[in-house]
Amino acid sequence: MSNSSPGGRRSRLFRGEPKAEVADELAFHLEERVREYVARGMDPDAARAAALERFGNLEGVREECAQMLHEDRRAEARRDWLDDLRQDLRFGVRSALRAPVFSLLAVLTLALGIGANAAVFGVVKSVLLDSLPYADAGRLVRVYAKFEKSGMDRSSVSPGTAADMARRLRSFSGVAAFNFGTMDVTYQGESGPRVIPGALVGGGFFSTLGVRAALGRTLTEADADAPVVMLSDAAWQREFGGDPHVVGRTLRVDGNPYEVVGVLPRGFVGPMGDAGIWFALDLPHYLRDPVGARDQHWLGIVGRLAPGVTLDAAQRELDRLAVDLAREYPKTDRGRTFVALPLRDAMVGDTRTPLLVLMASAALVLLITCANLAGALLSRTMSRRKEFAVRVAIGAGRGRLVRQLLTESALLALAGAAVGLLLAVLGLGALRKLALPVLPPYADLSLDTGAVLATLLAALCTGIAFGLAPALAAGRLEPQGTLREETRGSSEGRRSRQLRGVLVAAQIALSLSLLVGAGLLVRSLWAMTSAPLGFDPEGVLTARVELPSSAYPTPERRAAVFRELEERLAALPGVRGVASVTQVPSPTMSRNNLTIEGVTLRGDGPVFIPYMAVSDDYFRTARIRLRQGRTFGPEDTPEATPAIVVSETMARRYWPNGGAVGARIRVSPHTAERWGVVVGIVDDVRVDPALPAPEPMAYASGRQDFAWTGRDFLVRTDGDPLALVRPFQQALAAVDPSVPLRDPRTLASIVDERLAGRRLPMLLMTAFGVLALLLASVGVYAMFAAMAAAREQEFGVRVALGSTPGAIAGLVLRQGAVWMGVGLVGGAAGAVVVARLVSGLLYGVAPFDPVTLGVAVVALLACATVALLVPVRRATRVDPNMVLR
Repeated sequence: MSNSSPGGRRSRLFRGEPKAEVADELAFHLEERVREYVARGMDPDAARAAALERFGNLEGVREECAQMLHEDRRAEARRDWLDDLRQDLRFGVRSALRAPVFSLLAVLTLALGIGANAAVFGVVKSVLLDSLPYADAGRLVRVYAKFEKSGMDRSSVSPGTAADMARRLRSFSGVAAFNFGTMDVTYQGESGPRVIPGALVGGGFFSTLGVRAALGRTLTEADADAPVVMLSDAAWQREFGGDPHVVGRTLRVDGNPYEVVGVLPRGFVGPMGDAGIWFALDLPHYLRDPVGARDQHWLGIVGRLAPGVTLDAAQRELDRLAVDLAREYPKTDRGRTFVALPLRDAMVGDTRTPLLVLMASAALVLLITCANLAGALLSRTMSRRKEFAVRVAIGAGRGRLVRQLLTESALLALAGAAVGLLLAVLGLGALRKLALPVLPPYADLSLDTGAVLATLLAALCTGIAFGLAPALAAGRLEPQGTLREETRGSSEGRRSRQLRGVLVAAQIALSLSLLVGAGLLVRSLWAMTSAPLGFDPEGVLTARVELPSSAYPTPERRAAVFRELEERLAALPGVRGVASVTQVPSPTMSRNNLTIEGVTLRGDGPVFIPYMAVSDDYFRTARIRLRQGRTFGPEDTPEATPAIVVSETMARRYWPNGGAVGARIRVSPHTAERWGVVVGIVDDVRVDPALPAPEPMAYASGRQDFAWTGRDFLVRTDGDPLALVRPFQQALAAVDPSVPLRDPRTLASIVDERLAGRRLPMLLMTAFGVLALLLASVGVYAMFAAMAAAREQEFGVRVALGSTPGAIAGLVLRQGAVWMGVGLVGGAAGAVVVARLVSGLLYGVAPFDPVTLGVAVVALLACATVALLVPVRRATRVDPNMVLR
């Protein structure tokens, strides 16, 4: 008999410890040698001495033999384990093939639960767990200015403040400034002008981040006033075909020549976002501007903590710096503090909460899947009771039976994981367009090796989770009692029914929690989209035109080009209005210092408000209503007193008793030398639909404030706005063929994009809620159908004794109502937790909204009731003659 046979294994059960066996064996051979020497005529003592000498170091031999025996037994145990595993796997595969419909449904159910978790975990891992593309990224810090008076928590700093930080801060081994966001630049390639995102960075930017060039070198302080650039890997590949000799070549950007000094490594993105061309920041040039040095805030700051310095220590030094600067520059720096955040937290921003909400939602779906399959496997286990009883009766161990069923569950889980990973890849591809605009620039929507391994591990744990209860139930079977019950056709036991009920209640509770969370987000998004924006985005095309300062050095020439372009666009067929604005209103638009003549603004420090210069027809084209006074017109010449239009919120906040029209105000830096006069009040504009209250806003006349090199154009039409892209390009080419049209898109799409951060978690959580509702309904049906089938004999007896179908139906419905009631109570408690989790994402709806809870309960009860109809129908049609035969 081989060692792997059952007989061989049983014989090994009675073997002693290796050391004892070796000692006995060596003692036997020693005595044999002594008897041999005595037989040859030696004295017994001399014979034993000779035998011991022959054996040598007996203790060493004993230890060596014991070690060898121990290793042999370990090898045998491994072979036994592998043999058992192969047998379990073969039996599991055969068991799955014997019930193909059940196995297929189980795999698909698991694929949905595991696939959802794999997709969400892939995103969470990329955003929150993976290393940033910088050296020792945990030591990197983003520094923001905070103006509490203006509600600006993460603001940029002025060039003067950036210089002060680099010079005075000792908590950082490196401090670097960069343009707060990316900027579009025009690259003159071989195929014509092309718009590429650009970035402006200080000389110490790359050294602070710990990034080295893949080719050439990085930008340094010596490049501040030099016409040099670096390329991203993507721009190098796209524009230069990956030419290894690109360093030293000259390219033209915005009409100016620049020398390429280096190429950045693949996968690098900056804190401000992804850019193709990187320029050196000439900070000394901006410091020479008497107004802009401290009054214009447009720079971001990144720093690397010095060795041994903590973030708290760096924050304390920043607090002291804020106090010093407020004392030295009271006009511009009062009322401002600094906030230091880990760079990852700064780049993740408001994305963390939605991602955690989605991860929790996906986990709830997986728990519902486990409860669903646990119930299904429990039903299957009960149907196989006779098989298990026979196996135990002929000698199968209960532990082996439990292991066998867990192996079957693990096989189903791994098969579900394989299909789930495929669904996750497909799902991430479908979500790419929707998710990328709201994720940090370094996020990678793909499943890497770590995510795949984590998914497989989660699948194994899932298999154990949903397979454990059925396996333990099978392990508790008593063969004699079970076989006797099978012979009599006995119904299901009370413990099994209670376990099924608990699983039903768990599914209902988890589903209700998810539905409430999804309902809150749906109602929140509905409130956002229903609230008035203050303007009409439908039917409007927007595009930006940037004029190179090399070709248009004076503001007057630029203003003339913009006016000519407006006239050409207004003459296009189907155009109902044309306007231009220095920047389409957005959450990140420029904010400038407000001063009101004769009014001392409350609090300490400056007040910053959104500010833009607009053309005369801006309000009419955007359909922003005039509330009082007038808008801009030909009378607002450059020589006239600057005209200012303010929003209703601004008028109410700073002139609560009226009198805004005619008030003298100044909005720096562009009106820093002259007082302007408020000539009109217009409707509020919600630049961020996710914010409940609009910001105060000021508008200047584009006839008077025309120093800008670029403007966003708004073109209103009755038809499809995108149909005007080509005529717009032609009109611009007629003015200057070297200037490209930048980012043409509809105004409605811009508004829609600003809702993407709220729409994504709403869509996914709603999808998870619908999936949970479907799984719970299927689970209710499957479990109560199994219960009804298991109690057929009982129902047959009741009918035979005179019970009516209505009474039988009431029996099943009461049982279902009890467990559904338990599930609803548990779901209400879970809904409280979910409501608190999503409270930061809500708009216009309370976290504990009774309407949302009521709708979720009704939807869940309706689906569960429908799922109960088939089991009830089956129970009421039991034929006692057939059942009791």
